Parts: sequence; C-alpha cells; structure tokens
Amino acid sequence: MLTETRPTGGLQRLLPHAGFVIVYILWGINISVMKIGGQQWDPLVFNGLRYLSIIPFLWAYTYFYYRKNGLKLQMAGRDLALICTLGVVSAIGMEALLQYALQFSNSANGAVLGRGFMPVITAVIAVILKDIRLTWRVMLGIPMAFLSIILIVAGGEHGFHLGADTLHGDALLLLRSFLGAFYLIGMNRLVSKYPLALLVSLEMTAGAVSLLPFLLWKADIAYLAARSGAGWICLGYTALFATLIGFTLHNWSLSRLGSFKSSVYGYLLPATAALAGYWLLQEHLSVNQYVGGAGVLAAMYLVQKDRMQRMKQTVPSARPAAVPRISGAKEA
Repeated sequence: MLTETRPTGGLQRLLPHAGFVIVYILWGINISVMKIGGQQWDPLVFNGLRYLSIIPFLWAYTYFYYRKNGLKLQMAGRDLALICTLGVVSAIGMEALLQYALQFSNSANGAVLGRGFMPVITAVIAVILKDIRLTWRVMLGIPMAFLSIILIVAGGEHGFHLGADTLHGDALLLLRSFLGAFYLIGMNRLVSKYPLALLVSLEMTAGAVSLLPFLLWKADIAYLAARSGAGWICLGYTALFATLIGFTLHNWSLSRLGSFKSSVYGYLLPATAALAGYWLLQEHLSVNQYVGGAGVLAAMYLVQKDRMQRMKQTVPSARPAAVPRISGAKEA
C-alpha cells in the first residue's frame, strides 16, 4: 500500500466531491465539443487520436514521479491484466460504444440508459460485495436522481423515448451502464494499491492500443489534412481537458469516495451537458430541465450526506495539521 501525508479538515474532506463536480463540468462541455467535432471526425479515429496524443505526457510524468520518489515500476500480473482490461472497456466499451449506440437511439435515451442506470447497477454490485450499506438517504436519493434525469432529458428537443425504433441502440446504452459499473468497481480496487500516475498511463495505453487498428485503417495523411481548425480544437479539448485532466481527477476522487458514491456524481452529466449546450450551441433550456437539475443536486446531497456525517464523526475537534494516511478509501 502506498502511503502519503496530507492535511485533514473540512476543506480536505470536500476536495474529492469538488473534484467530481469539476470532472462533470468538463465532461458536460465535452458533449457539446464532441457534437461539433463529430461533424468532421469518424468516432473511432477521433477517440484513437484522443488517447494516443496524451500517452507521451502521461508516461513522462509517471517516469519522473517514480524517479523522484525512488519507486520501482512494478505491478502484480493480476492487477496489470485488470487495468489493461479497464482501459479497453473505457475506450471501446464506454466511449466508442456510446457514439455507436446513439446512431440507433437519441441523446436523451443516452443520458438515461447510458449513464442514469450506472449508479443503480453499481449500488447493487456494491451491496453484494458488501462495499456499502443502504440507508434511507441512499434509497431515496437514487430514485430521485434517476427521475430528475428523465425530467431533464424529457424537456429537451428529443425527449426520452422507448420503442422498437430505438431498441437496438437502447440495449447497447444499457450495456454501457453495466460496463461503466464494472469500470468503477474495478478501478476502485486498484487506486488504493498503486500511484494514480501509473494507473492512468496504463489505462490510456491499453485504450489507445485497442483503437489503433481502427485508426490505421480509417485515417491517412489526406484525411487528417482535410480536418478544419475547429475540428482540431475539439480534439485538443477532448484529449487535454476531458481525458488527461478529467480521467486523472476522476480516479483521484474515486480513490477517496469509493465506487458507489463516485457513480452518483454521474447524474450531474445531463445537467452540465444541458448548460454547455445552451452556452456553446444555443440550445433551449426548458422549465423541466431547471427543475430536473435542482432535483439532481438535492438527490446527490442526500446520497453523500451519510458519508459526510460519518467522516465528521470520525474527525476529532483537535487534530494535527497533517497525518499519515493510506491512499484510497472504502465506503461506509
């Protein structure tokens, strides 16, 4: 187990929560950015370049991090297989699958089925694994957040709809929620054992390798030269802010909160995406979307309240400025 010394206190306890808010603001903006970039890029080429472009920076940072701290670059074979699997799941089973599924469904269904079911599935798995205990706040907050998501997307131009015309895409979107739950729980088992720099580097490398055949097949010099400046700006934002910063901050916050409490923050995505669409794409915001956004925030407060109370009770009134602590945390 890797240990580190860091300050404690009310602000420190709030940092992972603030981290997730920042992540889902970045990812909400990224949905609008990918809509703009999607007019020019093939989804597999876009995601392949997105992962490949940040790998040199990730490994350079990992190298200097290990050298500075006198660590050996090593990992158990079983854990290596898991992080590589999670990288492929993230790149193909979540990112590429979402873009493919939306060709047979709509963005509203994507918000509900591709994201909204993930905390529910994660909660069921976490209860089975005894990683969390259910309280009345959790049992009230999850349905409230899910219904608020439906309210948000139903108020958009393409409301939530289930039918034979979207069945293919909806099934794939639901599969993405299962894969997302698997990703959260799997990553939560690793973030307490290894430096985050190594995990993100391995995850992104595995994802890039899995997308490389599609990139080589579909992209050539002529194809890349034909992309406009706006297309490259969209790729740059997605690679730097949504992927490099977003995934790093996501997994850091995950190590502090655990898989279930982390998954609940996913309910922020439709709200931040709607605001970003209003800002970047001049999309209309309805009363339903405002009410649904407020419902999401209220539901997240309920779900996180148990953890905040537990942490508050375990922190004495007087405490040194810094204490040794094992990186990673398990949920109550």
